[in-house]
Amino acid sequence: MSSIRIAFVASTFEVGGAERVVSEMIRRLDPARFNSQLYFLRNAGTIGRELLDSGVTGVENLQRGRIDPIAVVRLGDCFRRDRPDVVFCLDHHNAMLWGRIAGLLAGAKALIVASHSTGLYGRRGSFRRSDRMMMRFTRCVVALSETHAAYLRDTEGIDPARIRIVENGIDTERYAKPEGSRSEVREQFGLTPNDEVVIMVAALRPEKAHETLLAAASKLRNGRPNLRCLIVGDGDRRGELEAMSRRLALDGIVQFLGQRADIDRLLRASDVLVLPSKPVVETLPLCVLEAMAAGVPVVASRVGSVPDLVRDQETGVLIAPADPGELAAGIDYTLGDRSRSAAMAEAARKLVVERYGVGRMVRDYETLFEEMAA
Repeated sequence: MSSIRIAFVASTFEVGGAERVVSEMIRRLDPARFNSQLYFLRNAGTIGRELLDSGVTGVENLQRGRIDPIAVVRLGDCFRRDRPDVVFCLDHHNAMLWGRIAGLLAGAKALIVASHSTGLYGRRGSFRRSDRMMMRFTRCVVALSETHAAYLRDTEGIDPARIRIVENGIDTERYAKPEGSRSEVREQFGLTPNDEVVIMVAALRPEKAHETLLAAASKLRNGRPNLRCLIVGDGDRRGELEAMSRRLALDGIVQFLGQRADIDRLLRASDVLVLPSKPVVETLPLCVLEAMAAGVPVVASRVGSVPDLVRDQETGVLIAPADPGELAAGIDYTLGDRSRSAAMAEAARKLVVERYGVGRMVRDYETLFEEMAA
């Protein structure tokens, strides 16, 4: 029996939760049953480059410039050469548009869109008019949870028959047993055993609301003199956020660590993870799953599918989106009673281990691809 050929189409695999999830899935697909090919309309990006360097085949820079209709011709040429059975498009607009058109013209058996948002920042919906026009040719839209599926059905108007839920998964053992002790990791970043460490792991984009953490830190600094905040991630807002941190006199309290590959180690050094996002984008955020698997309490916005993971005062603390006062109160609540926080963290870890392992996610995708290729 020949393997199922899957074309993964994306604008780029720069660092982000969706890209990390799909990368992990690609690495773990059964090579005897599936043949993965990568097609990047822009450059491969950090995660994409790692996949290419690991031996996954692919092409880059199929789109020249911001608007380039010839990109669909270049992609179509690739598809006619590689003959994919399934075309899997990340929900980057250019990937969804050109990927589905090229897949349709090349005779792929199934077109799939992997949706990872509940809207786009500054816009009401996840899909543009052209994205919706192509839905009639799309066999499947992947949702990340029941809540996300309901959003796609009720808000985006996606036919429920086309929606398939595949929840994110992570390597839970990696986060339970990272390299290095808590004290070793803290020492590396100039942290003491008495510091109360708050970590935020997210690309520096407006919808993630990093300024909310800075404002909350400013509120907490007098009552919690040992408070330290680690901001992990990079993006266009870094200069703006660093300037805000200086204006609030948070030097010595806030560290911008940039992009890191050792999130498991950084979580080992942390006392609470925060995600104060605005009410868009978050579906089943990877950083929340990772913190829960690592036994780190979570304070996060009540947005998207986050409440499916963070059950208020049971597996974490929920707050209003991008609210500095509520974030400060949530951090204070979590740090104020360590036995209570430990109980929440233990319940959270149990939930992630039972339901959100990477093996289950990969099996669900393998089943989906076999069904779509049949």
